[in-house]
Amino acid sequence: MVTFEEAAKMLDEAAESLPPEIFERLNGGVNLLPARKTDQNGLLVMGTYNVNQLGRYIEIYYGSFRAAHRSDGPEKWRKELTKTLKHELTHHVESLAGDRSLEKWDEQHVAELLAGLAEPVEADSILFVDEDGAGLAPLAAALFRSEAGEEIPCAAAGAFRASERVNPKAAKAAARWGADISGYVPEAVTPELLGRYDVALCMTEAQADALAEAYPAFDERLLCLGETDIAPPALDTLFGWQRAADRVEREVAALLDELLGAEDDEDT
Repeated sequence: MVTFEEAAKMLDEAAESLPPEIFERLNGGVNLLPARKTDQNGLLVMGTYNVNQLGRYIEIYYGSFRAAHRSDGPEKWRKELTKTLKHELTHHVESLAGDRSLEKWDEQHVAELLAGLAEPVEADSILFVDEDGAGLAPLAAALFRSEAGEEIPCAAAGAFRASERVNPKAAKAAARWGADISGYVPEAVTPELLGRYDVALCMTEAQADALAEAYPAFDERLLCLGETDIAPPALDTLFGWQRAADRVEREVAALLDELLGAEDDEDT
């Protein structure tokens, strides 16, 4: 089992790997506590983002990780600590922007866990799909790969066309989460490409439906990444792409929970 001191070092390294600007105005920093924390439903709480008279700060609960990952090795701990840190940092970024999207997503996710509605995706390889392969899909693939490594191969493509290059603002938004898509060359979905992956996760229901109509043989492989549509920003601004990247990161984190066997009673 990973000790408190080892977990603290992993958390420090995870924080140091992220761009400094994400931590702006987080005056209370990131704190690892020995406690095991649960919510009112008895679900484990892995971390919290706090805003009060002490300022803005993140707490990560070593006791909760010990309960959930007692038999797991250091690499699993490192991945889960990093994922929880990124999740709580998204709360921080959205709080500064006056956005409650992640908070609402958390509430919905807990409700689904309690109701037994969260059915896992089963796949050994994934193709992420957006409209033109220039933004959301390569962003999702890069964020997924940064956590899963080569354990689950993934790629990105545009539903029916490919842009000439990746959107530079999407690339900057990805870099904010430590992912590099600057060298990605967009491509379009083809039957051959769909055939190489167990599942294709589209950003919108319309994309999945259109591909299913065009390629009915792959209907069962065509799903949506999120419970609701993930759209590129209405205005092509860096701030808009940063918010889109935050949404994609949340959905990718949930997907990783399903694919890599996160504990059913965890709530981050």
